[in-house]
Amino acid sequence: MSSAHFAPVLFAGLIAWRVYRRIRRNIGRQPLHPRRAVVSIVILSLVSILILGVSWPKWPLLSGLGGGILAGAALGFLGLRLTKFETTAAGHFYLPNTHIGVAISLLFVGRIIYRLFVLNDATHAANQPQAFQSPLTLFIFGLTVGYYLVYQTGLLIHSRAQKISGQNDSASGQSDLDSSRDRP
Repeated sequence: MSSAHFAPVLFAGLIAWRVYRRIRRNIGRQPLHPRRAVVSIVILSLVSILILGVSWPKWPLLSGLGGGILAGAALGFLGLRLTKFETTAAGHFYLPNTHIGVAISLLFVGRIIYRLFVLNDATHAANQPQAFQSPLTLFIFGLTVGYYLVYQTGLLIHSRAQKISGQNDSASGQSDLDSSRDRP
């Protein structure tokens, strides 16, 4: 395999691994890591600002991105409402709603794969906008960003509330296991 073919294969492998990790975080009980939430919030915000800068003078692109962020934020609040939080002797955990997170991730990945195939096909590429110049693509990107920004912010707020209640409970002689707030 030549070096010209190695870089795209390596890049595709990296993307596939990140998609797997993103979808895996939407399935099953997950440990609550505040630092991971902060890193996700920062990275998503920076990427969103870059995409906003690219689409700034074009109103259809801005409306697609803005509409996606608003719809994603609404889904993020719904996802937080459906999330179950647990505190055990092993630590703090959350059980995300699998359907919402996986659906948004697959929608985003599906749109990116579709756009890659359309842009690589010379017969269709002439009739299609360039990469990140489609309002639908930016809507789906905004949907993903809005959902994960709200969801990760909610996880961060919950973890800080758990830390504060854990400190208050230990001062009063109660443990995190005695907290009635996280019981179903």
